[in-house]
Amino acid sequence: MDKKILFEALNTELAKDSITLEIICVGGFVLEYYNLRGTHDVDAFYNEDAKVRNIIKAVGDRFGVNEPDELWLNNSVSNLNRIPSKTVCETVYSFSHLTVLVPELLYLLGMKLESGRDRDRQDAGDIIKLIKVLSPKELINKLQDYGFQPDISMILEVFEIAYGMEWLAEYITENLEEFTDY
Repeated sequence: MDKKILFEALNTELAKDSITLEIICVGGFVLEYYNLRGTHDVDAFYNEDAKVRNIIKAVGDRFGVNEPDELWLNNSVSNLNRIPSKTVCETVYSFSHLTVLVPELLYLLGMKLESGRDRDRQDAGDIIKLIKVLSPKELINKLQDYGFQPDISMILEVFEIAYGMEWLAEYITENLEEFTDY
């Protein structure tokens, strides 16, 4: 389902109660935004209280997009990750009572590497390929600038996912000096 329709409906309901909400989406919705893959739910950081949760539930129920154990818009990600700074985000939608932001792909890549789940490693490989990162060391340096502490073995694994084992072996052979610090 087109998430913009859901966000517009959420904005309408928030406006009825004069509630203003700002959300920073992460995960699959951001990948969908960058045309990598779709997602059913939207993981986001936002301040939730009972009223906001009820509004989100009502919108999801109206469109039939809530899962039995999870709402279409949820902030359970806040238990697993730190919130991205607004300086690494762009506004996707700006309505009267709802602002929807997404972090840049490089930041999301750092989040995916931190989680390390199978699906996240595959997503990280897809992001690397999309944004055309060709140096593991360069990627590590950029992620460290965001405050991430990437693991070299995870970095190499997602480069293999992105470009294949042959590419990775050739890269390491030709750039062995990059790996002396690890």
